[in-house]
Amino acid sequence: MTDFSGADLVADALAQLEVEHVFAIVSIHNMPMLDAINRLGKTQIIDVRHEQAGTHAADGYARASGKLGVMIASTGPGTANTVTGLYEAQFGSSRVLVITGQAETAFYGKGLAYVHEAEQQVPMLASVCRRVESPGHADQLGPALAAVVADILAGRGAPGALEIPIDIQYAANQPSKMPVPDLVQFAPNEKTVAQVVDALRKTERRIIVAGGGVIAAGAQDAVCRLAEHLNAPVITTVDGRGTLPETHPLCIGNFYNAAGLYEAIQDADLTLAVGTKFAVGVEGQFAAQTPPGTLVQIDIDPTMIGRTHRVAIGLMADAKLALDEINRQLSTFAPNNVRFRDELLAAGEAVRQATRHRLGPDWPKVMDCIRHKLPADSVIVRDQTISAYSWGNQLLPILQPRTSINPTSGAIGPGFPMSIGAAIATRRKTLVVHGDGGFMFHATELATCAQYQVPLIICVFNDSGYGVLRWLQQARLGRINETELGKVDFVKMADSMGVPGQRAANPDAFERALDDALAAAGPYLIDVDMEGFAPMAMSVVPKPRPGS
Repeated sequence: MTDFSGADLVADALAQLEVEHVFAIVSIHNMPMLDAINRLGKTQIIDVRHEQAGTHAADGYARASGKLGVMIASTGPGTANTVTGLYEAQFGSSRVLVITGQAETAFYGKGLAYVHEAEQQVPMLASVCRRVESPGHADQLGPALAAVVADILAGRGAPGALEIPIDIQYAANQPSKMPVPDLVQFAPNEKTVAQVVDALRKTERRIIVAGGGVIAAGAQDAVCRLAEHLNAPVITTVDGRGTLPETHPLCIGNFYNAAGLYEAIQDADLTLAVGTKFAVGVEGQFAAQTPPGTLVQIDIDPTMIGRTHRVAIGLMADAKLALDEINRQLSTFAPNNVRFRDELLAAGEAVRQATRHRLGPDWPKVMDCIRHKLPADSVIVRDQTISAYSWGNQLLPILQPRTSINPTSGAIGPGFPMSIGAAIATRRKTLVVHGDGGFMFHATELATCAQYQVPLIICVFNDSGYGVLRWLQQARLGRINETELGKVDFVKMADSMGVPGQRAANPDAFERALDDALAAAGPYLIDVDMEGFAPMAMSVVPKPRPGS
């Protein structure tokens, strides 16, 4: 290897970007980069057990910190394994970079069955990334990496990928300056801001819908200022949780799609939607829930404005820049109609209490125990599981931005590795709410947790199967099939990989286990045996429409 190689360029670029950790699995096609990173000593490598888990971890790292999440994989099978993680990152507008090796340039594209040959790796990655680069010569490496990073960091977040042939990793090179995107290009248009201000001034029953774009832009304080000035209730999407503390008197929380609340907001004369896609649910669920009144939509991505619902005013801008300017112009302004505000807040609380009541006597104790004992700045991650659907995604209070993470795509399984990334990024105690079925997807990452003493509390809500699907099958088909997984002793599994834990079969046992988990310096697993808890009532799910 030369004094400064392509691998050194990558290591130096990560240092410039202040990337403190990268997730990786070593391979003959990426070991020059890992060696260069270790020699430079500015970025720590976290050795994961599977590339999909590593990519999810990079995603959780990015969401919890607001920084770039990085996964380094091998070409071919290793890179193929990253695709699911990149899919989730794309769905969640998350800033994730996958760097992978590739066959050396003399053999690339020749179809000679070169080891780990992946002739279609670029189009494969392009199906889940906004930008993919593949330098064909050493002097193209710096510009290629800079282009991918600039795309990831500019505008709406998105994953990107870079493949680097192994000979280019070894070849002589020189440092390349990494770009820092300029937010000025996403400043709001003055005329459109004036239209928004005028619409707000002419209305008196306004609501704010805050999505994940608010968190990504760091616009939570601007939303809070506007809400308090207008006396306007704030409804969040699941990714927008933490925009306001869910103890704030104007925060209704993640209940936009609840029938009781949606009915109550129909008297609104203006909806201000910030950084949300208005995601459509299963079988077109929620698509017909048109925001009431004049719809004003602010988004950094112009293709999202008006995509789901027709808008009256669309403002393409960074959410913080836009809201700061709106706040500046609304210094004298009539607040919301008090009766409308109070009725809407009461409706939100009624939905919250009704949802809580359906949990039965035991699960509210578990939820309250978590919130009472966990620090306000702890990250709470939920996988797609009954406990998340029933209480984690709506009722468990979120108190700060970037402390609420869930798989935006609806995938089962990403929660555990995402929580690993979040805990490593923040160095704070993190808790993940998981089901046993999804946990088995990445259970081997327990070894990663033990190796790096990740400060993570892993709560596996164990009902011996895919509980959500089991319930859906029973509700819609009258029988269950292919959802029974058998009872697994996760405490023994964790112990075998160096992670302590205990089983909890009632609320009191859960509280004792959580105390022990909080006292532990590293990871701790709680195997929550759901058979020992009083059952919860599930919401009615409509049967599919004919022809759907």
